[in-house]
Amino acid sequence: HAIFDAEQDIVKMPLDDYLYYELGTHYEYTAYQIAKKQCYAEHGQSYTDPDQAPQSESAPRGDLGRKYGPWNVEYAKKYGFQKRDPNAKAPISVTPGASLSPEERLIIECDDKVRETLDAAVPEGKRPENDVQSTSSRISTEASNAVYGSKLHRELEEKWKQCVSNRGLTPNKAGSVAEESPLNEQRSKNGGYNEPASEEEIRIATIQAECNQQVGMSKQLYDLEAQYQMPLIRKYQSQLEQDRKAERERDEKFKQYVLEHQ
Repeated sequence: HAIFDAEQDIVKMPLDDYLYYELGTHYEYTAYQIAKKQCYAEHGQSYTDPDQAPQSESAPRGDLGRKYGPWNVEYAKKYGFQKRDPNAKAPISVTPGASLSPEERLIIECDDKVRETLDAAVPEGKRPENDVQSTSSRISTEASNAVYGSKLHRELEEKWKQCVSNRGLTPNKAGSVAEESPLNEQRSKNGGYNEPASEEEIRIATIQAECNQQVGMSKQLYDLEAQYQMPLIRKYQSQLEQDRKAERERDEKFKQYVLEHQ
């Protein structure tokens, strides 16, 4: 089964047990932050890590569970589509030919410099250029595709579309409605990526989440995906274990750098 954790707003899947930190592990993450601070200091700037704490081993790991749109009603009523971090920086979109602010130039320059620094300091931590898709992401993709192609997906999508239409929204596909587009445009225009959700966003997200609960869309589809994952996990178990071990070992390579530069 998929495990829905409404408090953390995540869905835990069987495959999550095999990820050693897909998104940057302890030492690599820390090494990256150290090198970045160093680069900023060279430019006379101080760098603060946007999300102070890297996720620890015990941090809740899981899918945000948005594959089929909002499902967490209480959360949607409070935060709209996603809880925002008021301190986060808006993503930088680089328009070719546009003039960058000094801050943006610094960010881009330091990102490149950090990669070079770490590649030089920890050559064995460098990922191969043609990094093949990891076993876990292959399994994940295969299980997802099986769900998207299923009869259950079609049936639940229809019921959900009916439910959101009855409540005045225009459904595009499972978990998405036309009314989201103007909201997103508005947010990117105002640079307000991290502004708290507007009343309209909360209204739209709540209707989607309530309909999702009502027809049991995310619940049943994530469960189905978990069922597709299980035999694949069994089939490729040793490969998954091996991948995880390799990731751990790769991460350890950054330990020395961290200890020397902390």
